[in-house]
This record gives sequence, C-alpha cells and structure tokens, in this order.
Amino acid sequence: MSELSRARAGKVVEAAGSFLLLITLAFEVAHHSLTVEFALCLAAGTSFLAAAVLSPEARRPWLAVISGISYVIAVALLVRMVEAPLLNGLHLVPLTLIACAAAIGRRSALRHRSLDREWSQARRDGEERERRHWARELHDDTLQELGAVQIVLTSAARSDRPGVMKEAIDQARRLVGNQITSLRHLIAELRPVALDQLGLRPALEALCRSTSDNFGVDAELRVAPRWDQLGAKLSPEAQAHVYRIVQEAVTNAVKHARPGRIRVDLDTDGHTLSTKVTDDGDGLTPAAAAALRAPARATVSGGVGMAAMRERADLLDARLTVHSTPGEGTDVTLEVPVHGLGVRLHRR
Repeated sequence: MSELSRARAGKVVEAAGSFLLLITLAFEVAHHSLTVEFALCLAAGTSFLAAAVLSPEARRPWLAVISGISYVIAVALLVRMVEAPLLNGLHLVPLTLIACAAAIGRRSALRHRSLDREWSQARRDGEERERRHWARELHDDTLQELGAVQIVLTSAARSDRPGVMKEAIDQARRLVGNQITSLRHLIAELRPVALDQLGLRPALEALCRSTSDNFGVDAELRVAPRWDQLGAKLSPEAQAHVYRIVQEAVTNAVKHARPGRIRVDLDTDGHTLSTKVTDDGDGLTPAAAAALRAPARATVSGGVGMAAMRERADLLDARLTVHSTPGEGTDVTLEVPVHGLGVRLHRR
C-alpha cells in the first residue's frame, strides 16, 4: 500500500473511531446499556489505534493518546458493569499506552527539529557552493576578458596610427560581444526567464533546445498526458528545484559522458511525479556509480553537482536515484510524492 493510500485509510478509520466515541457519549447521556457503551468504547479505542498505525508519523502519538483515553473509559465502564473495584488496576494498561505515546511524540518532535536543522545546514551549504561556483565563473571568464579589453584599449590609446586604433576597437567590440553572450548564459543558468514566466515544462523545453543548439546533442523532452495536471500543483520553489536537478543531470551528461542523445521524461502514476534524464553516453565506472548511489554525506567523490542534486531532492521529500552501466549511458530519476508537493518548501 502506498503512503497516500495508507494516509487516506488512516483518516477513514480515525473518523470511524470518532463516530463510535460520540455514540458512546450519547448513550451515556441517555443512560443506555453499559454493555453497549463498553463495546462501542472498546471499538473506538481499537479504531484509533489502527488509525495511528496507518497515519503519518506526526499524527501517531496523538491518535495513540486518544486510543488510550478510550480504553480508560472502557475499563471504567467495565468496573461499573461488574461492580468489582479490583478491576480498577486495568486502568494501568491504557495509562501505560498514553505514557508511551507521549514519549514517542516527544522523541518524534526532537527528531523533526534535528532534521530541520540538518535541512537548514544543507541549504546553507548548497547556497555557499553556488556562490563559489558563480564567483569562479565570473573570475575565469568575465573578468579575464574584461581585462583583455582594458589591455587592448590601453594599447590603442598609446598609438597614433588610425589603422591600429581601428583594429583594437574592433577587437574590443568582439570581446565585449562575447561577454554579453556569456553573461546572458549565466543569467539563464541562475534563473531561466521561461521558468518564471511560463512554468516548468516550457523551461525544460528551452533547456533541451539550448543543449541541442550549443552542444550538438539530440536533446528531447517527452511529457506524459497526465503530468501537466499534477505538475501544476508544484510550488514555484519546487519547480525551480526540479529544473535545477534536470539541468545538472543534463550538464553532467554533456560534460563527461559524450552522449549522442539525451531524453528528459516527465511522467506520473497518480502518486508521484517522475522526472527521468537518460543519456546514451559512456556511462559511469562501477566505483563512480556506487559513490553516487551512496547517502548524501558520503558523496564527496561524487562531486559538488551530485551533492546539490541530493540536497534539492531532500527539500522536495523526493527520491533521487542514479543507474549507470559503463558504455551504456546513465539514468537519473527524481520521484516527487504528490501528497507533499512543495509542502516542506512553504513550511520554510
């Protein structure tokens, strides 16, 4: 059973428990049969306990507490039925359940706070890596060519010959033109205009087109019919993370795998949004593939790009997998659960 199906079943069982508990209260007010009240209350406690098993982790302690309270009431009704005060000791059983639930709830809250701190640290680390990356890009490309422009113009200023000055100006214009193009590419990498104005699918289409135009690779985007309906639920922040993961996967393939074809598939099974990047390049060596499949903290050898991809996937509550065979290409798959689309991002 999928997480979404379990959550729905948990809500149904929880509603049944609440209904049974309300009926018990109504029967108590109407002075109905204690036997019926006992049976209803026992059934309510069992329903809440079953709902705790089926529900998400955050709701389990509270449902267990409600289940314990229902059992306490059931024991109290049993004592009234048989008029045996010694049965009061049975209250220890549901009270123990309540105490355990409270302890689990406290441990769960501490775990969530710890995870939040880890996610915040991962996000700060990712931002710092992004800053270093763009600093290198600007230093190695933009500043170098602007320095060359300065040298060319300085040489031209020292010359009295019109021909030399004209040649220097033409060279400076070419260098400036190159930098305008380069800076446009940098701006597009920082935040594609199509992503803000049109959404994720057009942005990925533009990414495939630019990959084909700039690197001569046959890059193609394929979208399943049902994907657009669910993809529209992605928050803007979530769309940006999905785009960056696909962009990094495509960039890695172009730089390192020498592919002839790259395919980006957007699909859904109703429970998850699947984004898959497939190339027919050289693939990865077994050691490199094992490093990329390792947990995020162990991917130092996998490079900064893969670490950033894993951090973005964690922010989406998504599953990121990499499969590769030497000489047969690489598959990078991102699976985003529908029930959590953008939830964690908004919570931040």
